[in-house]
This record gives sequence, structure tokens and C-alpha cells, in this order.
Amino acid sequence: MNERTKKRTLAIFILVSFVCAFAYYMPSLRYTFYDQMKSAFMLTDTQMGLVASAKALANTVCYPISGYFASKFSTKKLFIVSLIGFLVLTAWYWLAHTYVEVMIIFALHSFFAIATFWSAYLNAVRALGTEENQGKMFGSSEATRGIAQTIAGFICLWIVGLVGNSLFTGFRGALFFCMIAYVLLLVATIFIMPDEDPVKAEAKKEKSGLKGFMEAVKDPAIWVVTFVVMCAYVSWTVGNGYMTTYTVRVLNISQQTASTIGIVRSYIIVLVAGFLGGYVVDKFSYKGQAFIVLFTLVAGLTAGVIFTSFNVTLCVIITLVLALIVNIMKSTYWSTMGQAGISIEKTAMATGVISFIAFIPDFFVGPICGSWLDAAEAAGNVAVGFNKIFVFLIVFSVLGIVSAVILLKRTKSAEKSVKNTI
Repeated sequence: MNERTKKRTLAIFILVSFVCAFAYYMPSLRYTFYDQMKSAFMLTDTQMGLVASAKALANTVCYPISGYFASKFSTKKLFIVSLIGFLVLTAWYWLAHTYVEVMIIFALHSFFAIATFWSAYLNAVRALGTEENQGKMFGSSEATRGIAQTIAGFICLWIVGLVGNSLFTGFRGALFFCMIAYVLLLVATIFIMPDEDPVKAEAKKEKSGLKGFMEAVKDPAIWVVTFVVMCAYVSWTVGNGYMTTYTVRVLNISQQTASTIGIVRSYIIVLVAGFLGGYVVDKFSYKGQAFIVLFTLVAGLTAGVIFTSFNVTLCVIITLVLALIVNIMKSTYWSTMGQAGISIEKTAMATGVISFIAFIPDFFVGPICGSWLDAAEAAGNVAVGFNKIFVFLIVFSVLGIVSAVILLKRTKSAEKSVKNTI
């Protein structure tokens, strides 16, 4: 690869990662600016929760469609359609005033963020690298997305901090910033992202449709990756989602200190995990080995959190190391596709099917963990609720080890088959 090609590939990689960062940034503003969004649209807490539930449901429905679209249309076309959709929906969001409008906007956003974008994004990242550096590619993309969202977060924080809530200040001002970002990314996509090779496009069309979907569902390789991704995703959700409140409610750290630690966990660790994780995972000859080690570390560190609550400093350090490990898994779990036996040509449909199944825990993890905490708090000992959550995390880590062992055996078996045919 000559210098000019390397620079072009890097430019495409950064563009793809930035588009992905902003694809999910607009709806995520509800987490960062929860109260401001409630005020801007005069919503209740229940309505805010229903918006999130509707978004999760729409996402799940759109994952298989994403695999179909990515196997049928070029990445560039899907990116352009998605960015136009984001721009139109954000403009509507910017002007909206009612709860019904917000619900419709969030549901439609899932179509453009998942159906026309998700598998296309994963396909693009995988195609930019080789099978030897997939961990580095996906990890670096995750870290680059983190950089983009961190920059956007500080800009939006400044905008929201301005007095008032007119069309250009407050929460609506943050939405206007997103609109500007979508326009710039749309222009960059049109001029930087290459058109797909017609021969490759034809090959992909032959594998698309219902036939391609059914073939993907029957493929054992896809199920192996599905369980690795599912266990890693649950580990990330729990390992990240409950640590800040744990430090406040059990370790009795002040909310301000806990929020500071939460920022480190949410931004700095995510960036480090992306770049470092991709490098580390690629150092293993087998991705299965890497994930056996990672899941084992998660189980051990989670047990460490339970048994070190008497030592606040040590316990906090363990929670941060745990956050690093689960973010390494999240940023690199798609790199397992090649060694599981999923070819480049099958990436689009495979990622649609895997995502549809692997992210189902989104529907039950939150309610289950929340009910444990409510019951424990009502009983006067919230630590018991957290311990149940940590045991839940350890169980999924053990299941993750099992899935990683299966991945490892499958990879070695495939290697033996190749050697026997030579």
C-alpha cells in the first residue's frame, strides 16, 4: 500500500467513525441533558422513559433490515441516505413541541441509525483492514467515535449553558449544532467515500434477501459470535452502568466525586480501551484466547468489587479497571467474525442477524437490575441489590468464557481442516 493510498484509507476510516459517532449522538442527548430535554418539550419522567423504550424496540426491529440493506446497496449510498435522514429528523426535532412528535422522531431515527446504517458501518470498518488487524480497526474506530462525541459533548455543554431555550440556545441549540455536523459529514461522505466496485456489489446482491437471511440464521459461526457479543455487551452494560451509583450508595462517596470518576469512566477510559484494546486483542494468535482472558478478568474484578467494599480507594480502582476491560471487549468483539468463519462477503447480513439477537438483553437487564435495587433499598440494605447485580455479571462472564472457548475450538478446527487439504 503506497503513501497516497494509506492517507486515503485513513481519511475514510476517520470519516466512517465520525459519521457513526454523530449517528447516535442526537438521541443520546437525552441522557446528558435529561432535565433540559424535559423542559424544552414539557415531558414527564414517564414520557421520557417511554421514549427510550420505543427507541429500543424500533432498534431491535431494524437490525435484520440493516443486514439486508447493507448486503444489497453500497456503503456510500446508505451513508448518504442515513445522513439525510438524520438531518431531516433533527430539524424536525429542533422545531417540535409535542410528546407525540418526539416519539415519532425517535422511532424514525432508528430506521436511519440502524436499518440503513448499522451493518453498513460495520461492513466498512471490517473492509478497511485485514483479518490480522481487525481488533485494531474496530478498537480504533470505537476510540475515534469517543473523541468525536467528547468534542461534541463539550460544544453542546457550552451551547446548553447559554441563557434561555430559544431555537438557537439551550437544548434546541445543541440540536442545531447536530444539524450543522450532519451537513458537513454529508458533504464529506459525497466527496471522500469511494463508490463501491460494481462486481463486488453484484456479488453482494446475490447473497441478499430472505435467502441470505435464512442462510445467516443457520450458520453456526454466526451463533458463536452472537453469544460472544451478547455476553460482552451485557458485561459492558452492567460493568459501566451501575458503578457510579454504587460508589455513592454503598461506598458513600460524594455525588460530585462520583461524577468526576464517572467522567473518567465514560470518556478517558473509553478512549484508552479503544486504542489499547485493539492492539492487545490483535497480539493474541486467536481471538478466542483473548476473550477467554477478558471474560475471566471481568469475573475476577467483579468479585473483587464485592469483597473490597470496606476499602473505598481499592474498590474504586477495581471499578475503573473493570470499566477498562469491559470497554476493551465492547470495542473489539466484532473482530471475532473472521476467526469464527464469517467471510467478508457475509459481514453485512451476519452483523444484522447477530445484532438482532445479541442486543436482546437491553430489554430485560435494566428492569431486572432496577427491581433488585428497589427491593434491597426498601429492605434497608441497598448493598444486597448491588451484590445480586454483580453475581449476575459474573454469571454472564462465565457464559462468555464458554462462548470464547467454543470460538477458539472452532478457529483451531478450521485451521486443521485447511492444513489437511494442502
